[in-house]
Amino acid sequence: MDKFKFDTLPQLRVLNDDQIKEMHEKAMDVLENLGIIFAYDRALDVLEEAGCTVDRETQKVKFPRELVKKCIESAPGSFDLYDREGNFYCTFGDGKTRFNPGSSASNVLESDGETVRLSNVKDLKLLTKVAQSLPHIDFVSSSIVCEEAPGELGSQYLYYTEMQNSTKPIIGGSTDVEGVPRTFKLLKAVLGSEENVRTKPYTIFDICVTSPLKWSTIGARNIMDCVDMDIPIELISAQIAGATGPISLAGCILEHTVELLSGLVLIQVMKPGHPTVYGGAPCIFNMKTMYTPMEAMECSMMTAGYASMGKYYGLPVHTYAAMSDSKYIDYQAGSESARSGLMAYLADVDNVSGAGGLNVIAEMSIEKLVIDNDFIGTVKHLEKGIRFDEESLAADLLLKVGSGGNFLNQKHTLKNYKKEQNYSNITMNYEERANWNKAGNWSVSDKARDYVKKIAEQDICPLGEERTKALNEAFIEVCQDCGLTKETTEELIKKYNEA
Repeated sequence: MDKFKFDTLPQLRVLNDDQIKEMHEKAMDVLENLGIIFAYDRALDVLEEAGCTVDRETQKVKFPRELVKKCIESAPGSFDLYDREGNFYCTFGDGKTRFNPGSSASNVLESDGETVRLSNVKDLKLLTKVAQSLPHIDFVSSSIVCEEAPGELGSQYLYYTEMQNSTKPIIGGSTDVEGVPRTFKLLKAVLGSEENVRTKPYTIFDICVTSPLKWSTIGARNIMDCVDMDIPIELISAQIAGATGPISLAGCILEHTVELLSGLVLIQVMKPGHPTVYGGAPCIFNMKTMYTPMEAMECSMMTAGYASMGKYYGLPVHTYAAMSDSKYIDYQAGSESARSGLMAYLADVDNVSGAGGLNVIAEMSIEKLVIDNDFIGTVKHLEKGIRFDEESLAADLLLKVGSGGNFLNQKHTLKNYKKEQNYSNITMNYEERANWNKAGNWSVSDKARDYVKKIAEQDICPLGEERTKALNEAFIEVCQDCGLTKETTEELIKKYNEA
């Protein structure tokens, strides 16, 4: 992908060419003159050796402009992902927008659409199976924080569950300093060898900067471990406009640029060419309600702004969208999910996290994930564009049918209707009212509940006895690394099996 170019920038632009150049120059000024904190000695060592100015007392790093430019140029514009079976899955950054469920929800909205409770492993197991079954959900993710999982275990219980219920690549992450090597053990057990983990990436690791302008010990260590273990990285800036970032949208985009470029430099000086995604989770602080919406229009505008920066740097881009701040599956949920998801597509975002999410991603609804899949299907239909060739122009057909004719009885219609129209819908209603009433007048939510119920009764994609045994052994080892007792570990495996 071209670097520092404007002719390949997104359809949706909130920054013009001059503003992008100025944003870049201001970011270079901040990196060079203020710097960023890296609270990890090994990161300080590597950056200092690469030519950065390091203050050991404050842990602040200042970056030479030429080094930043060199690291942007070495970062790839795309990379390949593989599925659980080791098969090529997709090229991430190939110009297509892909979607996965939201992440790290501590609560679940039950199927009645009203009851909210703490999430558990049964929810994650079901959600992963549903995500595997949905044609327009491209990846699975650590979407639910299981209440059974001890804090010491980090995200490994999530990986353990997801690997057994989906073949799709995983968008994951960690909450502790040992998260990457422990996840590597689970990946190795499922993929069969260390070489497969390194050469056929099956997960992308989300790593968040601590806004403003700091990489914590966990974040910096996770970055370096991912590079050491050849795991693709999705850098995420999640500053809150007016709280951990400037109240101005342009100021937030500048902070985002500075934070992500600093992480990019650490990655690329360690291993030039390491897969790096330019990600974010924009949020605002509502001064009226003291709430922090992630799906206000301002958030989508920030996404469009930093997406232009990421594309200017020739990098694949990520954001959170296609979700809602609503507490129900209602008009707000539908309008926010649709608007933000469509804007993310128009901004050329490569990976959109958030489907199924509600209430600042604190809650997940499995039924909403099914509904969101249908909306995403319409976005992907738009992405295909209008077919324009001799057959689709149908000039000869127009001459044949003529004025007052009918196209329903033409072979051209039968041959092409599935090519021209989207028929992947599961829940939306596109039929005449009488037929809808006759079929039971089901609502969108009714159909989503029915779909989830049917998937719950199915065995979607079992891992197989041999690999399940290897995964269990690796999981037990990881739990021991965390200091968990044998009894606690056995109980976690039992709860998963009973879920």
